[in-house]
Amino acid sequence: MEAEIFSDDELADLTGYKQRAHQRKWLTDRNWVFVESRGGRPLVGRMYARMKLGMTNTALIEQSPPPARPVWTPDFSRVN
Repeated sequence: MEAEIFSDDELADLTGYKQRAHQRKWLTDRNWVFVESRGGRPLVGRMYARMKLGMTNTALIEQSPPPARPVWTPDFSRVN
């Protein structure tokens, strides 16, 4: 199972840089949201990266059909 946060190698593949300062600059320049670890490593979420790269999850796209409309309507004519 994949971790929710990109690994060091995946982040280097994404940004093209191994140095953390360059990775942070690359992410900031492209308006990516990330959090820095205490060591200064940029932490990028896997699902966020998929959304930024235009990848979609079919499970999220497929929505249940809208709820059926009731076949009856209340009669408020007798309410005082």
